[in-house]
Amino acid sequence: MAIFTLATGNRLKPRIFHLPNTINRTLPRTLPSLVAGRLIRNIHSPSAHTTTPSLHPKGNKQPLHHPTRSFHAYQTAINIDLGPPPRESKRTPWVPFTCNDADVIERNMRNDGFRTWGLVLYRCTYASDADWTEFMSRFRHQVRSELESHDGLDLLDSFALTVVDDRRFDGATPDTVRTHFNEWAARACVTEQGVPFSRAQWSRTARYGLFIMVNEEAMRSVLDIPPEDLDGYNQTGFVILVNGRRDAERWDGEDAEPLEDDFEPLYGCTEEDVGWMRVRYGEAQVTGSARMESGFNWEREYRRPPEIGFQ
Repeated sequence: MAIFTLATGNRLKPRIFHLPNTINRTLPRTLPSLVAGRLIRNIHSPSAHTTTPSLHPKGNKQPLHHPTRSFHAYQTAINIDLGPPPRESKRTPWVPFTCNDADVIERNMRNDGFRTWGLVLYRCTYASDADWTEFMSRFRHQVRSELESHDGLDLLDSFALTVVDDRRFDGATPDTVRTHFNEWAARACVTEQGVPFSRAQWSRTARYGLFIMVNEEAMRSVLDIPPEDLDGYNQTGFVILVNGRRDAERWDGEDAEPLEDDFEPLYGCTEEDVGWMRVRYGEAQVTGSARMESGFNWEREYRRPPEIGFQ
């Protein structure tokens, strides 16, 4: 078995624009996400299956022309009292701090006492080494592009892309891989961060709470993207994001609510939340590390396969 952390060099040429992806994920989520404490809680609970159309497609490379527009301008435009505006982002000061994933990852690392960030990736297909190499090239490129869109390329220095390359995981199920991941995480968090697993498992940066699987279907979905479209907004290329905390979050006490179990079986599981989901491959690392710090976030983002999340 090989477990290794990839260097960040030898990357493809990054995209030359800065903000479309930030705003694409920023504004649609923020008047769910940004104001969750004052708006959503006072109106309704967010639906785990409700999405908001993007304002700016990821493929739109035109720069934005309102960098000085303040958050209060949005308050005025929608005529809702959202209270004082959040702290501005140091990387993209024209949007609130919580809208910049690079800022959020940096803050989470500092608060958690982490030196590195990034979700562990399990290789679960061995049909072609050449295809795997190409997939990894595209995957690393997207991590860099995501950080660049948040003006966060400085975080590449602390990014640890740990890949578990072991043929025993060829065609493995999420439950099988989850068992190995939690065994690895219980040891690695102390070695890598000097943080006990009891705390690291629930840390905001999610390195020891979530992981990524790539099986043949997922790899093929990424390789099927034409090279000329790699920098565009793609909704079909996905990887599998697995909730490593699933077993710890489940509780079968007398007061526990019954689980919905009338769904089509996925690896034998008929519950609505099967503990894993497909997410856009370009968003998996950065969004997963910045936004998936709790069970609430998992429930909010969860899409039962075959739907693809992080849209």
